[in-house]
Amino acid sequence: MLLKKGMRPIKRVVMPIDQLDGSRIKRQQTQMKYIKKLEDANRELQAAFAFSHDGIFISDKEGLGLRWNESYCRITGIHSEYLKGVHPQQLFEQKFISESATLNAIQSRKVETTMPVLKSGKQVMITSIPVFDQAGDIFRVVANIRDMSELMELKKQIEQVRELSDRYYSEVLHLRNRDVVLKGMTAESPSMKKVIATALKVAKSEVTILITGESGTGKEVLARSIHEHSEVGSGPFVKVNCGAIPENLLESELFGYEKGAFTSAAQTGKMGILEIAMGGTLFLDEIGEMPLVLQAKLLGVLQDKKFTRLGGVKEKDLNARIIAATNRDLEEMIKEKKFRKDLFYRLNVVGLKIPPLSERKDDIFPFANFFLHKFNKKYKSATSLSPQVINTFMNYEWPGNVREMENLLERLVVLAPDERITLEMLPDEMLSSLTAEYATEKAVSLGTGQGLVTLLHSVERRIFETLLADGYSSYKMASLLGVNQSTVVRKIKKLGLKLP
Repeated sequence: MLLKKGMRPIKRVVMPIDQLDGSRIKRQQTQMKYIKKLEDANRELQAAFAFSHDGIFISDKEGLGLRWNESYCRITGIHSEYLKGVHPQQLFEQKFISESATLNAIQSRKVETTMPVLKSGKQVMITSIPVFDQAGDIFRVVANIRDMSELMELKKQIEQVRELSDRYYSEVLHLRNRDVVLKGMTAESPSMKKVIATALKVAKSEVTILITGESGTGKEVLARSIHEHSEVGSGPFVKVNCGAIPENLLESELFGYEKGAFTSAAQTGKMGILEIAMGGTLFLDEIGEMPLVLQAKLLGVLQDKKFTRLGGVKEKDLNARIIAATNRDLEEMIKEKKFRKDLFYRLNVVGLKIPPLSERKDDIFPFANFFLHKFNKKYKSATSLSPQVINTFMNYEWPGNVREMENLLERLVVLAPDERITLEMLPDEMLSSLTAEYATEKAVSLGTGQGLVTLLHSVERRIFETLLADGYSSYKMASLLGVNQSTVVRKIKKLGLKLP
């Protein structure tokens, strides 16, 4: 080719064939990696779409169905074949659904949430989100549907768990400072907590126990509880009242007798209480009433761990735990030569003294509540105590102790008109014990020089402080006191106290 003046020849660059093929392969490899990433991302999206527990429905800008997952069909009950190209208006007209969030989102161009009812009667929550293109027009609508019945069931389960948690928390507070609760025993007072703690420690051992305390304090209940927590708890619990059996019969009842042991003896002989209690616990109630002669024989049994039936010669091993109880002062009886000193020490390996209820003021209200619940359940009632009755209980001396309270509350629950125990229903002896002199002294001690209003205010405060300390909720207080829950909340705020 001829070149004009001033022109330079063009140099052609020719790439080798192998270098050209390598560049093309590298570009293809890059494209393949990109395609693979897209495929992986698509698979992840497909899996998330298909396996979502919530239903997903994708429609076009008109609301016509394009894609949906199995969860949508499961929740709505609409077959998959029917959904293809279906318009939400058709679902509404055929009562598959009572309201369309998708149509709402198309009209408002905003996220819309509805809670329609399905044809099955199930309530669902649907959230529809419009998706816009670059021109700002709606391109797709993505609807998410969730079964509210499942959520409501989950909420119910959560509430049940919370209720159980609250109840267990209350029980933990109530049982604080106690490792185990002895059946039938209430202990809020420090003195009774100490008795129960000691009882629990010795329950697993085989030591002989002597329980002392006034009549009605619960000596037998404590003995039974110790038995139930002992190694022989599955065995018999045999009680013998040493003061209720005639002196001439007590020995034969205790040891048993062989055939022909005495004139009126049964021809077959008879097992004694010691044998019946084998493998369990023998509870010698009112041990202070046992005759001196029989005390000596019982001492021998406790020392040798053996006994013989009346009229018999064969010794039997004593295989029973011994718990004795009395409401008498045995040490004073020893001084009066009415009880053997050596037997006292043999029985009193571990001594448990139950204080009277008058010395356990902290236990009065829990006991009253326990018996009230017991007899309400027994007589199918909902009887409650008035604040005045509770205050009277707290200040009464309870000479009959727990037994007196139990009997009194059973009578009051049976006789209470309108399921409400009021002050005038209490026995005269209880009311008369709260003399005018006591009331005056109490008023002065409470600083009630301003009159009755201040006194009543102090009584209310004491009642609510006791209930709050025992972990009662405002609802339980209202039920117990026979007033509205709102009244309880208002009273507590007025008194400057705080609900837990």
